[in-house]
Amino acid sequence: MVVRSRGPVRICDIGGWTDTRFAERGAVLNLAVSLFGHCLVEDRAAEGNGNGEDRAAVLRALDLGVDVSIEDVAKIEYDGALDLLKAAVKRLGMSGGFRASVWSDAPPGSGVGSSAAVGVSLVAALGHFAGRKLPPHVVAKTAQELETQELGLECGVQDQYASAFGGVCFMEIEYPRVELSRLPVTPTFLWELEERLVLVYVGESRLSDAVHRLVIQRYQAGTPAAVNAMETLRQAAHAMKDAMLGEDMNGVAEAINANWAAQKSLHPDITNESIENLFEAARKAGAVAGKANGAGGGGTVTFLAQPGRETKLRKALAQVPGCVVLPCQICHEGVRSWVVRE
Repeated sequence: MVVRSRGPVRICDIGGWTDTRFAERGAVLNLAVSLFGHCLVEDRAAEGNGNGEDRAAVLRALDLGVDVSIEDVAKIEYDGALDLLKAAVKRLGMSGGFRASVWSDAPPGSGVGSSAAVGVSLVAALGHFAGRKLPPHVVAKTAQELETQELGLECGVQDQYASAFGGVCFMEIEYPRVELSRLPVTPTFLWELEERLVLVYVGESRLSDAVHRLVIQRYQAGTPAAVNAMETLRQAAHAMKDAMLGEDMNGVAEAINANWAAQKSLHPDITNESIENLFEAARKAGAVAGKANGAGGGGTVTFLAQPGRETKLRKALAQVPGCVVLPCQICHEGVRSWVVRE
């Protein structure tokens, strides 16, 4: 048997940072887009040659060119080599005899939740391969627990849920519990929004773990600037929801800009000279709003163009050294898995 799956990444995460363990409560609105994390799971029974090699689990990250073979899945060790894949195999109680390959459409360090999309796709495909078609909320919860409980990483919850459900998601969070709504935004407003959104990759995010730790320390210590910024981020998510439901594009722009200002106030490294120069070039070319996706420090930026100036904005950003304009179509479906028919 061969099973495929794919889960979309998300952009424009209004309220990002508030979906975390240290924030405890949060609100996030994000948009799933048609850049996917992919997984392919193949039965290795046909490869049998009598020496038992076909009973191993082979894990591959095709875009990284890394392969790992696990002879005994009951003795998985996390050593930095495809640990997310190993965690999924362990968490789902898989036996051997299969090959699982993953890859992502999004460039590395892009801040759009690509590792979460791969994790969601991986959980969905492995579950389907094992005869368990998991519902989206279970896929999202399991994929998030791979990073937090299995690997001990700091990880918010928005990325996995956005990938599992797709569309325009509004989430209210009491970490790790998520109450999710897919907003019933009218097609015409989404079409207009999609026309005016511009997604640009500026290079892999350079935001270090030390910066993340410092933001956490400042917030937990009750530093006024950090506490106020987090509250503004929560409010921006609610404002974005109201603007989307009210078909208010000016309100959308205001929510994005408010989020970016609060995001930058969390730590100076969330922006830098190159990013600020990019924003200035974008404004001159017709952008009315913008924010770095994810934590910041590089990766990708989502801009909102004035009506009719999208093409000029895309051309201007494509001419900035090191920048690549990426496809940006809203994806209305969440993770999907299916059996490949010969």
